[in-house]
Amino acid sequence: MFDAEKQLLNSDGAVEKQLRPHHEQLGRATRFRRRTVTVLLSLAALVFVFVAPALLPRAPSTSDTDDLQSSAGGLIDLTRLFFNALSTDHLRTNLEYYTSGTHAAGANKTQAAHTLEYFKKQGIDAEIVEYFPWLNRPLSQRVAVFNSTTHEVLFEALLREDAIPGDPASEDPNNLAPFHAYSADGNVTGQLVYANYGSNDDFNALEQAGISVNDAVVIVRYGKVHSSVKVHAAELAGARGVLIYSDPKDDGYTKGKDYPVGPWRPESSIRRDSVLLHRIHPGDPLTPGYPSTKNSQRIDPDNAVNLCRIPSLPLSYRDALPLLSAIQNHGVAASNISSSWVGGLTSKGIEYWTGPSTLEVNLENRVEYRTVAIQNVVGRIKGWEDPGQAVIIGNHRDAWSSGASDPSSGSAVLLELARVFSELGKLGWRPRRTIILGSWDAAEYGLIGSTEWVEENIDWLRASAVAYVNVGAAVGGNAFAVTASPVFQNLLYAVTKQVPYPHSNETVYDVWLRQSLATSLDADASAKSRPAISPFELNGDTIAFAMHAGISSVDMGFVGSAGAQHSNFDSFKRMVSFVDPDMQLHLAIAQVWGLLAIRLADDPVLDLCTMCYAKDIRHIIRQFEKQMRLRRSQPRWQTQ
Repeated sequence: MFDAEKQLLNSDGAVEKQLRPHHEQLGRATRFRRRTVTVLLSLAALVFVFVAPALLPRAPSTSDTDDLQSSAGGLIDLTRLFFNALSTDHLRTNLEYYTSGTHAAGANKTQAAHTLEYFKKQGIDAEIVEYFPWLNRPLSQRVAVFNSTTHEVLFEALLREDAIPGDPASEDPNNLAPFHAYSADGNVTGQLVYANYGSNDDFNALEQAGISVNDAVVIVRYGKVHSSVKVHAAELAGARGVLIYSDPKDDGYTKGKDYPVGPWRPESSIRRDSVLLHRIHPGDPLTPGYPSTKNSQRIDPDNAVNLCRIPSLPLSYRDALPLLSAIQNHGVAASNISSSWVGGLTSKGIEYWTGPSTLEVNLENRVEYRTVAIQNVVGRIKGWEDPGQAVIIGNHRDAWSSGASDPSSGSAVLLELARVFSELGKLGWRPRRTIILGSWDAAEYGLIGSTEWVEENIDWLRASAVAYVNVGAAVGGNAFAVTASPVFQNLLYAVTKQVPYPHSNETVYDVWLRQSLATSLDADASAKSRPAISPFELNGDTIAFAMHAGISSVDMGFVGSAGAQHSNFDSFKRMVSFVDPDMQLHLAIAQVWGLLAIRLADDPVLDLCTMCYAKDIRHIIRQFEKQMRLRRSQPRWQTQ
């Protein structure tokens, strides 16, 4: 693997003896440099804020981590050692373990124990941190179409996913029934109305078209906005309940062959999700702003501001077909509102109409709420110079089923980084700043585990955290995607230029740039010269770190074939058959994630681009102004 270095560095701890004086010498020089740089940066910040933002210089990058002295007086290339130590065999083994069964929030204690023991085996100080949030579990669900005059039931949804021969994950007896986390318990009946993606604009378009959703059951597609937004918007519009289905136009057969022939969502696939209003606040709804420890005071659920109050259920498009048929030729043709309202089931004979239907739809969602113990696993690699400063890397461990892409691909990589950091430690390396590894529980319910941990440690985090780097779903396709604070732009570009893209002569940066240009709608010339780093979407475990604790954060991964997300078909079998057969994409994200963590933990002066932040804010304001001008020039229902 790196025999030459081992031969040089293997004798009786010679590496540690050699590196310690080197680190101490660097430390004295670095402390002087850092005091000087701190004064200069403080002055620069004053200039940035009060005098001349356009003249603020970028902080220098003076990393000394790529080259460490060996006992023979030569140089060790830390990046090369790190890359060479990573193993696709280990990544595959880790992924097989995490996908070996359904592991929903609070029901994955065996996996928590395994993660803890794995960290400890690598010599990493680790612990399980428990919290006690209020969670729901499904009891019984029903969706039926009936004639309210004769009471004849004309259709009853199956509400189940088919078993796929040869894919054990699809047959797991512990697989959950389809439901929404934090959905309201209830049994409602009403006429059916189709509301496209269920955004606020979509409900406004219905109103403009003269269609009322008051007292109706609304059916909407997954996509565009979070599920919680769909249910909340329907609730505000007066609906009694919401059905959310996966339309093949978004992630099914219109994209390519569906599973098990290809990677896309099959007809029986049901996407589970959370309808917690985490944009109001994530985490346990009964302990807002403070951790849900065993003895924490809970508020009454009726006073929780981030809960929807109408029942909702997820559907497959197989179950949605008869429902959409029931509203054909009722109300307004969806195409008359906008072509974007027409989904992919036209090939199945469906004409998309708004309704309301003349037939009634019964939606029954029976769930049980109770306090459940969840388990975060937190590991620490102590820094040698600034142990009080910390870089946090994290991934959530819980899944709706086996969760190969989301989140187990990220969990597999997190374990591999723990192993490789330990291997580098045996060669004498230690990070300048502390590295914390977080394996969060209950993220699928509403980012519970990470939020509760941030709430419990928020004062320390605000004072000491350098950055948070999250990889929720490491591998879901072959397109590299990043949402991040703009200050990380230069560092992300530098790291991705060092990582080979699988099965090519290009780097991750090269492919990222090309894919960004192919999908960019941005007319800004400067935006076309570099890969796209998206502004934060309030969906991942970065939320509590970035929005509550104010920590600059990154969320990244390979995306693309999302045709099984949150279903029983997001399995190891599907992953190795269609998404990443040789684990090379897992290897690439491990290289990016690990190298970024090393740079953040080891660089004496971090390459944080404050001007990038200012430019991005200016660009966002211009885009917002452009959108507002467009909206003012058109009727509300044409702005979809």
